[in-house]
Amino acid sequence: MKPFFNFGCALVAWSELCRVARTPGALAGADPLPPQALCQGSQSHQFVYAGSPQSLASYQAVLLEPLWLLDQRRDGRWQLVSTALGNSMNLRLQALLRAGMPALPLAEEAGPRVARLRLALRSFQGEIGSLPAARQSDDRAPLTRGIAPYLEQVSSIVQLEDAGDGRLLGGGVNLRGGRAGQAAAAGKGWPDLLACNWQQVLQVEQAPLAAG
Repeated sequence: MKPFFNFGCALVAWSELCRVARTPGALAGADPLPPQALCQGSQSHQFVYAGSPQSLASYQAVLLEPLWLLDQRRDGRWQLVSTALGNSMNLRLQALLRAGMPALPLAEEAGPRVARLRLALRSFQGEIGSLPAARQSDDRAPLTRGIAPYLEQVSSIVQLEDAGDGRLLGGGVNLRGGRAGQAAAAGKGWPDLLACNWQQVLQVEQAPLAAG
């Protein structure tokens, strides 16, 4: 894929996750993502959005949001679906972070110096249901029409925000077809969370996901 198309895929995927999943009550308009903020990572299929080093330095714990799944419905429309907290992939992610990144403990609830981790993964199940009832009234899914060529290339999207006020802190997008990415369990802190290729680390393509 050409570099410009790669960038377009990353930006479209990032924007749709922000539109659908950002925490209700987040600071409106305080942190729009300028295109220049999303930079190519160490590989051509990877894009990372990182604020200043100081933006994450004060955060000492991670609050995991239930995984989001990106999939194409039977009618051809794309959607993002929030999984149940007890989903096996959520439990696997928790275990991975606890074992590999003890310097960033998992928080049970939002609080000072806690960063919320939002992760969306491409699902290949073909039909993953509809959004939970609590989000159906938002009328933000299925996703915007006309962006399928971009979403088809997406492997994973990760976003970090302040768990209290929803301020965007960083994130990253991995496209399909890349080599094995950096493991989240490398133990180097926040940079690992932003650069990790979650689809490969969690081996999602070998086991279809279920939203429940």
